[in-house]
Amino acid sequence: MTSRIDLHLHSTASDGAYAPEEVVQIALDNQMDVIALTDHDTVGGVQRAQQAAQGTRLTVIAGVELSAEDEKLDRHILGYFLDVTHPAMLKLFATLREARVNRVVGMVEKLSTLGITISVERVLEIAKGGSVGRPHVARAMLQQGAVNTLQEAFDRYIGDDQPAYMPHFRLSPQTALEAIHAAGGIAVLAHPGRYPDYRPILEELLPLGLDGLEVYYPDHPPALITELRFQAHKHHLWMTAGSDFHRREGDGSARIGTVKYPPDLNMFELLRTRGIL
Repeated sequence: MTSRIDLHLHSTASDGAYAPEEVVQIALDNQMDVIALTDHDTVGGVQRAQQAAQGTRLTVIAGVELSAEDEKLDRHILGYFLDVTHPAMLKLFATLREARVNRVVGMVEKLSTLGITISVERVLEIAKGGSVGRPHVARAMLQQGAVNTLQEAFDRYIGDDQPAYMPHFRLSPQTALEAIHAAGGIAVLAHPGRYPDYRPILEELLPLGLDGLEVYYPDHPPALITELRFQAHKHHLWMTAGSDFHRREGDGSARIGTVKYPPDLNMFELLRTRGIL
């Protein structure tokens, strides 16, 4: 019987809706065997999730999702099997956290000039110590009554190219991959189908030591999956599957484990080499 695996999940340690322990429980409810907690720019929820999974059928892999950005594009890189105590990685996370707070400060200041007053302190409270970002600013705006929906906050104020937008801290792809590898991990390009064209990104990351592609993802059509599988075979990359879970759907369901993948996926070999399966 094929194991149920989902290697792309988020918790309140970044922009997910549920605490790491709750994510584990949802995964157990969905009969999962292996998940990876991949919060943005932090491993702060990993040990909590792993502790919650002790004594159950579920294995929780230590992961992260890093944003590597330049003037043109933000690339998301997943890291797996990380040493969550690695000093260099923790130093990088501290730098990224400071940059995220500074970004929130900038957005709050821009919103003030637009007549919307929210406090940085409230945004940080909403983030609950996790990686703070635009979703937390949007929630503060909603609570303040400045917008009617979270989407309106992005569409009118803090989305890309909107008046209160602030750019990310520019973490280079090379630094992102080096940090993942230094912590004993492997680096996987997240959701290639969400980029205008993933191929230049792949060409950029391969010489830097990219290890894999997230081939199976909710928004990937069959033709793209076929193409990504070809690229993975051509470049000897691991192929992974992930739902990018943040919160339950409107009907209460959770898409953890809903991404379908074939039994020949080399993700199984990867997990076996790491002693997971």
